[in-house]
Amino acid sequence: MASDVTFIYNLLVAIAVGALVGLEREHHRDEHVVLAGIRTFPLVSVSGFIVSYLAGLHPNLDALVMIGLVIVAAFAMGLLYIQYELKIPGFTTPLAFIVTYIAGVLIGYNHILEAVVLSVAMTFLLISKKHLHRFAQLLTESEIIGALEFITIGFILYPLALELHLTGPWAVFGRGGSLDLSTTVLIVIFVSSISFISFLVVRWKGPSRGLRFSGLLGGLVNSEAATASICSLVNERKGIVSAAASGVVLANATMFIRNLAVCMFADQTLSTAGIVALPLLIVSVLGMCIGLMMKVEQGSKEPMKVTSPFAIAPALKFGVMFVVVSAATILIGQYIGAEAVYFAAIGGFISSAAVVASVSALTVAEQVDPWIAAETILIACAISSLNKLIISRTMSRDVFSRSRSALLLTTVATVAAVAVMFAIRIAL
Repeated sequence: MASDVTFIYNLLVAIAVGALVGLEREHHRDEHVVLAGIRTFPLVSVSGFIVSYLAGLHPNLDALVMIGLVIVAAFAMGLLYIQYELKIPGFTTPLAFIVTYIAGVLIGYNHILEAVVLSVAMTFLLISKKHLHRFAQLLTESEIIGALEFITIGFILYPLALELHLTGPWAVFGRGGSLDLSTTVLIVIFVSSISFISFLVVRWKGPSRGLRFSGLLGGLVNSEAATASICSLVNERKGIVSAAASGVVLANATMFIRNLAVCMFADQTLSTAGIVALPLLIVSVLGMCIGLMMKVEQGSKEPMKVTSPFAIAPALKFGVMFVVVSAATILIGQYIGAEAVYFAAIGGFISSAAVVASVSALTVAEQVDPWIAAETILIACAISSLNKLIISRTMSRDVFSRSRSALLLTTVATVAAVAVMFAIRIAL
């Protein structure tokens, strides 16, 4: 009886998985002739389910799965030919045919979750066609090549780093070492991914939403680069000073949110993030409120110039910074003293995210006390805020004068949070 119920349940899941894809295909009926839709795709997934179910019952029928795949691929080729004759462009539906069959096969082998995730991901890609095409048009050819290089190298380096078996002084770079290279690669990929998504949205919506919006998301890409870009725009057009100042303040505010995300990823035990989360959120909200309350010029919509972070050079720079700060933190802690780790926060002048990632990861390796790591993170953020003042003062005195009070207030609030945390740690 139990096997009968399981069969019925899996059959219904196979139908639902196919129907999900078929429903999305039916959605385009007004645009062109739909050759495979809400009825065809469930039949394809059910076919995959049935052949794999039979193969599971009778091992000598394993070849059925491959035979079924060949048949479905033949149908997909036929569908492609019909589309060609009807002048319907694209390979998407024939390929979806094959993937839907594979989802059905997974269900037959009781990999329900994998099949559902596969079908949802496929449907998302299908339904996001217009948005994906629009995003693709946002990138230049060199940016696309840079992204491909980054993805290729990143995902080759990670499995290689996992297999490293180093001895002697180089053991610190191996699995579980203080400077674990696999952790470094993962953190670089994570930070670059946050930056790249924000970069795409800035490129997509920035010109229509103005410098406030661009600054808000630019802080997730690179707050220093966003500040420099905004200031350079003011030098070209003096009528956007207030909007530019607001954008700089907002970029600085979202820097705190990004650093919290980096801290949580680098230290998934949350021993450091649990301490530093509230101060970072409070300072970030304070900065956002000030930035949004600043009066800006009407119609001040300028495209902010930010380069893609999804490339080898930015990733390599961040990775080197991460390793250098981590190594310096370890040496300072061992030869000078635990609280001398604060000196690592000076790296906030270059990249506060690298400092955050370094001390958070070292907390996991038990090289740094979580409270000292949290204080160091806040000091790095304060230094980064001061750095915005230096950049704006150097590049545009007008932006500097409008944003100075807000950036100083944010810095003072961050330093005050460090003082409170220090007092709590001493009291404990």
